Amino acid sequence: MDSHTEGTPAGGLTPEEDRLHDEGFAAIRAGLEAGQGFDEACGRIEAAAADLRRIIVDDYLKVTIAQRHFQGGESTEAIAATLKVSVERVEFARREMLAEVAAASVDVFRRQGGQAPDA
Repeated sequence: MDSHTEGTPAGGLTPEEDRLHDEGFAAIRAGLEAGQGFDEACGRIEAAAADLRRIIVDDYLKVTIAQRHFQGGESTEAIAATLKVSVERVEFARREMLAEVAAASVDVFRRQGGQAPDA
């Protein structure tokens, strides 16, 4: 998957990949609602490309953390228990999210200030 292909939307996914991403989210959600743990639910994803599957899994975990921890105030320990994954995995994803937000903020600041993103 080449996210720099001409015609690729700003999110980096082609329309087909975006459709598979949505289907992957639905499959994970259905698995969790059926009582499966996160990793077992992720086994329901039908996206053929391993890199797209990884993106779907990472995105779902990050969206869950955003909704339940940052918006809902739920502890990372509670999220980990609900998803049946380690607290370390949830904490790693949370720290990765914060780093991504920080990097994006710095990039926006530099662009608005007229500086190159890598300056």
